[in-house]
Amino acid sequence: MTDEKNKIIIADDSKDQRDLYRHFLPDEFLGFDLEFFEDGTSLEKRLNGNTDNVRLVITDDRMPGITGSEIIKKYAKRLKFRKIPFILYYRGDEEIGKEAVENGAFGYSLKTGDIENYLRTINRALNR
Repeated sequence: MTDEKNKIIIADDSKDQRDLYRHFLPDEFLGFDLEFFEDGTSLEKRLNGNTDNVRLVITDDRMPGITGSEIIKKYAKRLKFRKIPFILYYRGDEEIGKEAVENGAFGYSLKTGDIENYLRTINRALNR
């Protein structure tokens, strides 16, 4: 058995957004390793592997390959993921987020630049 830290998986096709996460998330979530993916296809491949130490999946909606909404619809309600919350992070109409929740997401956060709201959503998911 490995002694790996719990992981927060983050998928976003924007390098700037991933760099932003790399900057502020480690200080907020000590004890977690962040694992990044730049498209939905690589995220899906990761989800099809070992997820024993995955504590949270955060996915952008609009990405090359499979979208974040499609990932949530396909994976969030599966038995394998019952203890792993999914968060959709996106720009656009709030209905997209509400639909993600109906499809099994723990929650959603609009890309508005409101980092505090984003962090609250992540904290709620990790402490559910």
